[in-house]
Amino acid sequence: MDKAILYKYFNNEATEAEVGLLFAWIEAAPQNRKEFIQLKTAWALTSAAQMDASLLKTQRPQLKPVHKRTKVWHYAAVFLVLLGGALTWYASRSAFEPKTENAIVLEVSQDASYTLEQEQTVLITAANGMQVAEATAQQITYKKDADRTQVLPQRITVPYGKTYKVLLADGSQVYLNAGSTLEFPNVFTGATREVRLTGEGFFDVAKNPQKPFQVHTGPLTVAVLGTRFNVAAYAESGFIETALEEGSVALHQNKDPKSGMVLIPGELASFNRNTQQLTKEPGNIKQKIAWIYGELLLDNTPCTEILKTLERHYNVKIHNHYPGLAQQSFSGTVKLDLGIEQLLQLLQLDTDFVYEIHGQHITLTKPNTHP
Repeated sequence: MDKAILYKYFNNEATEAEVGLLFAWIEAAPQNRKEFIQLKTAWALTSAAQMDASLLKTQRPQLKPVHKRTKVWHYAAVFLVLLGGALTWYASRSAFEPKTENAIVLEVSQDASYTLEQEQTVLITAANGMQVAEATAQQITYKKDADRTQVLPQRITVPYGKTYKVLLADGSQVYLNAGSTLEFPNVFTGATREVRLTGEGFFDVAKNPQKPFQVHTGPLTVAVLGTRFNVAAYAESGFIETALEEGSVALHQNKDPKSGMVLIPGELASFNRNTQQLTKEPGNIKQKIAWIYGELLLDNTPCTEILKTLERHYNVKIHNHYPGLAQQSFSGTVKLDLGIEQLLQLLQLDTDFVYEIHGQHITLTKPNTHP
């Protein structure tokens, strides 16, 4: 097939005879249909402006199946969008339901609470008027020179559909993913720096050998001096995962401190809530921390895991009534800045399914193939 005819068809410039030739070529072989879908996907992901054949051919993604039940997506930089909110199968019912409360909230001790999404800077103060921090819609910054005699518990809750950055008083940075809660003091005193996490957070800890940093996640504690690591500890998940990017961390079960282990960069620790076993192995760390850059890296990832992530990111509930999608897993890079409906529409270019959106609920069904 002359590729020029393909690009003319995408740009609505093909003649009737050329359209007939194209459709005959598509029907001639499954591989032809696959190539057509690849090229049309690339075209759909570009701007609305018309593109010439050479540019589109250079930039189109290369989709290569690894095996029957896995699809691998290789993207050029401008195409980091395709799976970022769409392929959504879930084998069993999830406890997740879309949240109506969608504000990022800070609770200061029991004195006050703040909504941290104001356009203007918000000053966070204690009951006595002491300034604790200042917050914007993107992050909150705690005072490094805070009065250490006024230690106040802080609790930040990030709802589904949002992320937030916390700059702690010791200089450490914490990126909170959707559906997460972080508890910590406005200033660290004593021999350790301790925080509690539910959900997921990426920690860039300021080094201080005299005062170790500890992250408590229910049954597990992660202790560090200064490093960069990710902790995923969602309550509905059967696992707590710690992925180490740089430095070193020590982990142990709270009920059994002798059960601990040390991670080196590139390793992933996993605690099984059911078996109470703590293990480690080499892991794809870039995949685990991609969310802080607004991306989702899929590495032969099952649809069930993709769904959980998308539900949190978009604050939706997805109901699958098309079990055939369960046989798929995906690899590739995804940008999470498009609307979920746009991404569903793009996916339909490759995977034939029907979706319906009712508020925050999305239903996937098998297409009707009967005339």
